[in-house]
Amino acid sequence: MLFKKILVSYDDSDLSKKALQKAADLARLDADTELDVLNVVTVPTNQFVVGEVYRQVRESIIKYGHEVVSRTDQTLDALPNKTETFVKEGQPVRTIIEFAGQNDYDLIVIGSRGLSGVKEFLGSVSHGVVQRSQVPVLIVK
Repeated sequence: MLFKKILVSYDDSDLSKKALQKAADLARLDADTELDVLNVVTVPTNQFVVGEVYRQVRESIIKYGHEVVSRTDQTLDALPNKTETFVKEGQPVRTIIEFAGQNDYDLIVIGSRGLSGVKEFLGSVSHGVVQRSQVPVLIVK
């Protein structure tokens, strides 16, 4: 078995879609490989948005995160592997790294850039994950 557990960081950007496809290709090599998808949502904090308004904004953002990962269903359902999707709230780099470490992933697969469209080889999230992760990272361009 090449990898026991693969985690894909997914934000519905074109490169995260390519990352999901690459991870699915790797998972197909062994039906015992688990493939999971993680979307990290960031709920902005603002001293003027509090109480019920903050709760509604937070719920809306988390709901959107679930909509994003649901877009991976067709790819995941086509695999013989065990798959699962997760939505976590937090700072993306820290959340991806902590989630991968706490859940014993063998590999993180991430697009080289996300939705921000930064015109660099690596976006800030993928760069941060590569720099700080104890888990091997596959960058998809």
